[in-house]
Amino acid sequence: MIGFIRKLFNLVNNMFKFEDVKVKVIEDKINLQNSATTDGKNNLPRPNSETFSTCENEALIFANELRNKQISKAVTYLNTIKDKIIDSTAKLGQKNFYIDNFKNRVEQSLTTAEGRLSNLKNSYLTHDREVRNFKLENNLDREPKSLTLMNVIIGLAVIGVLFVVELQVNGNLLAPAMASGKKEGLAIAASVAALNVFISFVVGYYALKNLHHVKSFKRIISKIGLSLYLIFIFYLNWALGAYRAVHEETGANLKDLIMGNAEATAISGNPAVPWTVDLTFTSLILVFIGIGFAIASLIDGYLFDDSYPGFGNVGKARNEDKKEINRIREHLATEIITIFKNEIKKTGEKRDTIISNTLRKEWVPNITYLENTFQGYRRFASQLSDAIDHTLSEYRAINGMYRTDSEPNYWKDEKGKMKIRCYDLSEEKSNPKIVFKDFEVLYLDKDQIEKKIEVYQNKIQSESNEYINKINSYNDEINKNVESLREKYVI
Repeated sequence: MIGFIRKLFNLVNNMFKFEDVKVKVIEDKINLQNSATTDGKNNLPRPNSETFSTCENEALIFANELRNKQISKAVTYLNTIKDKIIDSTAKLGQKNFYIDNFKNRVEQSLTTAEGRLSNLKNSYLTHDREVRNFKLENNLDREPKSLTLMNVIIGLAVIGVLFVVELQVNGNLLAPAMASGKKEGLAIAASVAALNVFISFVVGYYALKNLHHVKSFKRIISKIGLSLYLIFIFYLNWALGAYRAVHEETGANLKDLIMGNAEATAISGNPAVPWTVDLTFTSLILVFIGIGFAIASLIDGYLFDDSYPGFGNVGKARNEDKKEINRIREHLATEIITIFKNEIKKTGEKRDTIISNTLRKEWVPNITYLENTFQGYRRFASQLSDAIDHTLSEYRAINGMYRTDSEPNYWKDEKGKMKIRCYDLSEEKSNPKIVFKDFEVLYLDKDQIEKKIEVYQNKIQSESNEYINKINSYNDEINKNVESLREKYVI
């Protein structure tokens, strides 16, 4: 209700309003009382006169000036809405939905998708040949196990967890044997844990994978390198456990043992030569945690990517091409369905926008302003005609009171009786279709406006319905093309 009242207020507020015609203004302008009295005393106009008196003509001239001013203002106003009416009429009359444009967009989407699929398939075939060649060169009869994001996350998570666990456990176990306590224990544990976990992971990734390489040279180098690393890592963790065992028996800290504590060495053995030291339960835990985590990291590095060196990288590009091809194939139908759904939705929105904005907010108000201006002028012209008639009647009544001669001929009708009506505006001056001839072609009365609104609404609704029907028919055709395209790029 508030919205309706607001629209009504805006409509009324934007209308052109003709000024009310006041008889007294005209009578005062021509000094009616004095002029009529003077003319009457002088028997003017003469009995045989066929034209208006000077006073009457002055009234007509003033009234005409008043009319011209109002017409000029009305024309200025109408010029402001003329282009709006023409523009909105053109929009409402034009075709608003083009199936060819939509078909071009759909065909463009399919062409783009096929172009991508074609390039990806060519890339896939190239990488597939590389995989086959790699298999032949390296005596492999299986498919590569390429590295995925999940593999990376799991592999890095494993070594991260191993490092943190070993750092905390070994740090607590070594803390009593350190001169500075837990802080120094964590520092030593971090260094050893980095070797056990991170370096072992790298050795596992490179050395373990090359143990079954087709080239004997790489196998030999890998075996030598792996053997040396295993000896080193085993010795490192055994020696660390030995230092812990010596500390438990003698109380000597790691710093003293490294600097050389002959008394502790004589009692428990030399930690640098760990086989001379009897390990305690706690020191055994330290040794087995270090060695166990090192082996776990070696295995993690071995399982990270394909177990055969380089095979995973060769297959990765091919797998990525295949994955992208399948993704496009799977999503192509959904993408096309989405395009059609969005177009139908946009069609409804466009239809409603045309009716709501172009018709209701542009054409209807402006064509109504034009109709109201024409009706307003009719009322104005009627008021002006009545005002002139009243003024002339007053003039003749006063004039007749003072004249001694008979009334002028033009005051009488064909039968010689006094005219009831002294003046009427001519059709050329009272008919707005003639007065505003430049705007007459746009004019519609209220009944015509209502009928035209219905015509436009039906046109727009019918056009949108027809367009949606064409979209649905085209959808059946496109679905076949999509299915054919998907089958063409099956891998």
